[in-house]
Amino acid sequence: MKVGTKIPARPLDAALAYAALGIKVFRVRRSKAPYANCTRCDKQSSLYIKHRPEECRCGVPTCHGFWAATTDTDLIRHWWTEEPDANIGAPCKLNGWAVLDIDPRNGGSRSLAALEGRVGVLPGTTMQITGGDGLHLLYLSPGFDLPGEPFPGIDFKHNGYILLDPSVHASGARYRWAGDGLFRLPATPWPSALLPRKEKQPLPAPSQAPRHPFPRPTQASRREGGGKLWSVEDLVQHVMDSVAGDKQRGRNNSLYFAACRAHELAEQGLIDLGQAHTALMHAAAAVGLTESEARNSFDSAATRPSDRRRVA
Repeated sequence: MKVGTKIPARPLDAALAYAALGIKVFRVRRSKAPYANCTRCDKQSSLYIKHRPEECRCGVPTCHGFWAATTDTDLIRHWWTEEPDANIGAPCKLNGWAVLDIDPRNGGSRSLAALEGRVGVLPGTTMQITGGDGLHLLYLSPGFDLPGEPFPGIDFKHNGYILLDPSVHASGARYRWAGDGLFRLPATPWPSALLPRKEKQPLPAPSQAPRHPFPRPTQASRREGGGKLWSVEDLVQHVMDSVAGDKQRGRNNSLYFAACRAHELAEQGLIDLGQAHTALMHAAAAVGLTESEARNSFDSAATRPSDRRRVA
């Protein structure tokens, strides 16, 4: 097994340990919010100067939140001397990571079981138990953007950041590395099964039958003329794949198609419409649809004429 690093319990020492491993870190408030921008970088200020966060030259060492992340030990010492109890944040993409964030309070464990039932067990990698009793799976960045919340209780963190051990959650519990408690730099690529369809490579069939939290569609849910059997996870994936840029089928059309299938399956008693609605609303947000756009598409599907001949 790859040799790990014991992370000290004191935030300053921990931040320095991460920096020594080449991980860029920054201070985070207990509310999980980064420290504020300066007036020249605050869009609400009359002194604001338009620029990209990564191009900021204002000189304020905490400006633009995670864009301030660094391995500079002098700056790290300065930050945590000012705020000894500040949490430790690490930007995902800037560190070459993509993180699967599982929140069991919002159905993440159930979504993960359904996901692994469909594509197989996800590859092992560095894992962190969050202060909220969730789980972070750290993979190497795939090199392009990922949708944010593709499934209920599961977040793909790529453009944002995560907190690192020994940061403290609002509940008072600490983040900690799973297993033997040692930290190991992620070395496993982002799972190909979680890529948009445009980027996927063919996968072997799972060795075991899928374990889905929703009733599996039967022959009754097959589209007229034969074809795919739709599950809630399939419908979510259909909406997620719209982010890959299919010009013939926009995000709204993809969601509308998925909503129509969801209503049809619910009418046949094959799925729970409330669960499908929650899953599709998360998928819609992940691909950039507003709440009102997503709601309108889903609601309009409820009053559609029968359209089961429609092809995705």
